Amino acid sequence: MIKYVMKLKSLSLLVVMLVQLLTLVQAELLQGNEEGANEYINSCAACHGIDGKGNGPMVDQLIKQPKDLTILSQENGGSFPETVIYQIIDGRRVNLSHGPQEMPIWGMRFRITEGNEEAVDARISNIIKFIEKFQI
Repeated sequence: MIKYVMKLKSLSLLVVMLVQLLTLVQAELLQGNEEGANEYINSCAACHGIDGKGNGPMVDQLIKQPKDLTILSQENGGSFPETVIYQIIDGRRVNLSHGPQEMPIWGMRFRITEGNEEAVDARISNIIKFIEKFQI
């Protein structure tokens, strides 16, 4: 019975997340960054949340709270730290707030699926452009 209730809760969360994701994708498509929206949703939103505040549906399953992506510029003196974010997503820099194994190394995963650096760079760059729009 407990497993059934947990599965039902998970399914309910998934439905709510999908509705939120569709709303976000629609808004982002109107602004011309479909690739960034899709990459963010597929790679980041489960932990960082639809709005980037670190409140994704997986947050209760994580040991450490995901980073609030809306304050990256604020924490960097008003400048968006594009290079640092690229290195974190790519896996070339360990994000100490996540710990070495908390955040997936998307660059490695993208290399496996894409097979070339240009495609990996494009995917990571699209995520970064999308995250940059979250800055407050």
